[in-house]
Amino acid sequence: MPGTFIAIARAPMRVDPAGGGTDCPPFSVEHGGALVNFGITRYVHARVEMLAGSKEAVIRSEDLNREVHANSLSELKLDGNLDLLKAVAKRMKPVGGFRLSVASDVPPGSGLGSSGAVGVACVGAFDEAMGTPRTQEAAAELANDIERTDCGNVGGNQDSFGAALGGMNFLTYHKGGGTSARKLRVPEEAVLELERRCVLVYTGEVHLSGSIHQDIKRSYALPESPTVDAMKNLARVARESAEALEACNVDRFGALLNENWVHHKRLHESCDSATLKKFYAAAQDHITGGKTCGAGGGGCVLFLAKDGHRKALERACEDLGGRLLPFGIDRKGLLRWRTA
Repeated sequence: MPGTFIAIARAPMRVDPAGGGTDCPPFSVEHGGALVNFGITRYVHARVEMLAGSKEAVIRSEDLNREVHANSLSELKLDGNLDLLKAVAKRMKPVGGFRLSVASDVPPGSGLGSSGAVGVACVGAFDEAMGTPRTQEAAAELANDIERTDCGNVGGNQDSFGAALGGMNFLTYHKGGGTSARKLRVPEEAVLELERRCVLVYTGEVHLSGSIHQDIKRSYALPESPTVDAMKNLARVARESAEALEACNVDRFGALLNENWVHHKRLHESCDSATLKKFYAAAQDHITGGKTCGAGGGGCVLFLAKDGHRKALERACEDLGGRLLPFGIDRKGLLRWRTA
């Protein structure tokens, strides 16, 4: 059936320079947390085509080259195949038939919050298709609730907030629950310096955030576990990183990337890997600091190069088989529009 119109939404991926993990229950609820993340110029695009005179539901991932067809929305079942896309569609309840497809700028398992960006982009595309007004923060909260509640995926909400808000954010997690987000007041020269010196590299080793979050949760519950102390230090590093950025102290921020990685590895041994160790060793002479993105175990690493060392750092990463990803700070967050 021909489409009446097409709705598009774009949501940025994120890097999480400091405090990642403190957004996850039970720590975030029992102790409170703090986190710095940046929306970056790598995106997920979601496309919703509304179908006139049809009840058909079509779900497609361009990245995985998978497609699901159902005669109606109610026939979509969460069975392990494109469940996040199905769950968003079922929660949004479009009237009539539709085709939903998503495509991203990065490989799956990159550690750049792709599932959060997928959820936010799909919410945005359906909102645009259905004429629903929704703030960026509300889109983040809804997308995260779908991922955690409907799909049962373990984790926090920083991926959804980074994708919805874009820019450079400081997220505060309150004891008892609740999240507050504010834009960091980073001088423009510091933003430009970060864009000049940051190197984002995909190591080629897929990270499995769900299993790592489960490992961390089990470690958190053990007597005398180092996980709680590590998370408290991660929250402290996040607060200090926000201060360094707002003070235009880029090198101090780089040193805090290193400190964050030290405490991150204390969350659970699965956060590190032999591949990550090789990249850090090869980069050491060329960086002010660096940390793995997301839960760890593989995926991407964000490095801050020493002044004049960026090209040498890039060559060292490529020599190990790393894939360099363009790095820039997204300034707008979730965007949505229609095409004829």
